Amino acid sequence: MPSYEEMNAEAKRKIVKLVILAGLALALIIGGFILFDVETVTGHEVAVMETWSDGVKPEPYFAKTYFLFINEKMYKYDTSTQVFVMNDLVSTREDPKKGHTKDVTKGREKDAYLVQSAEGQDMHISLNVQWRIDPTKVVNIHKTVRYDIEEKLLRPVIMRVVKDAATKRTAIEAYSGQGLVQLQMDIQKILMDEKNELKDRGAIVDNFVIEGIRLDPKYISEITEKQVAIQRKLKADEQTKAAEAEALRAKAEAQADLQKQVVAAERDKQVGILGAEKSAKQAVLAAEADKSKVVLQAEAEKEKLILTATGTRDAELLRAQGILAVGKSTAEAQKLQYTAYETPGAKLYVTTEVAKSLATAHQNVKGYLPEKMTIFTLGENFMNAVTKVTGPESK
Repeated sequence: MPSYEEMNAEAKRKIVKLVILAGLALALIIGGFILFDVETVTGHEVAVMETWSDGVKPEPYFAKTYFLFINEKMYKYDTSTQVFVMNDLVSTREDPKKGHTKDVTKGREKDAYLVQSAEGQDMHISLNVQWRIDPTKVVNIHKTVRYDIEEKLLRPVIMRVVKDAATKRTAIEAYSGQGLVQLQMDIQKILMDEKNELKDRGAIVDNFVIEGIRLDPKYISEITEKQVAIQRKLKADEQTKAAEAEALRAKAEAQADLQKQVVAAERDKQVGILGAEKSAKQAVLAAEADKSKVVLQAEAEKEKLILTATGTRDAELLRAQGILAVGKSTAEAQKLQYTAYETPGAKLYVTTEVAKSLATAHQNVKGYLPEKMTIFTLGENFMNAVTKVTGPESK
């Protein structure tokens, strides 16, 4: 079993080791603080790195926490939208984190830009520019500008562009209205162009606004008078236009009424013509109907007469045919009778019958016989007469 002295010595050795380890750890910590540094780049920032040996590194450093060696130093730039003004206003706001006011914009006090118009009038132009740093060109800004970017980079370019655009216009033209709007648009177009000087050097302009233009009060009164005169002229012009419009409206109404009456008259005319044409057509149709009726009656009468004549003709023909047939029959009978008389016995019979007839005819004749007339003479003459009647004289 170790003695008390040995145990005490072992404990002392352990304490010494712990002290040595703690000293080494402390030395390392102190050395770390001396040899290393920690930098955090937030989301709205971009950083540029410089070293003792290599100078400015060519690549930008974006949002992240970085451990830097003793020979490295990081410079951070705000890439959020910033406002640069040239006016006579002091723009501040309450900072809730720090409890006091801070500048919202960057610029000089009493800084409205003084330029001369085309006719030599002083124009104090107050302007507002929204801009931001191009993260891809922050290294170039760090090398060429680094501090006071607004004063070193923005102000000279903006002044030149504004002066070039404003001095081409008269004061009254640039002071207000469409002239002021056009002046602002012309300047904004140049500052926001893809190939403008600011963008090439790493400053991107997002918006440009002319807050106002201050002129000499006397000149403003002249402008006001001119504006009043212009307004009066415009009012007079409007009144003239209104009167002309009223005259045109009255003329249009009169023309419309005339056209309406013309259309009504034309309608009545057309109605009258159509009515007359209708009456004429009705008369023609009636006449044609009467004519057709007469023609039909005449045709009917004609047909009736034709039928009557045809009936009469057919009846007469039939009657004539009947008479002819009767005659033919009678003649045929007589012919047969005559044929029968041609036979010897028949002829004698005829002679006898004729003699009877003659005797009967003369039986009542009274008187005397002619001279030299004897009974025989009378008989002979009687027979000759019978012979002449019945046929040729027999020899």
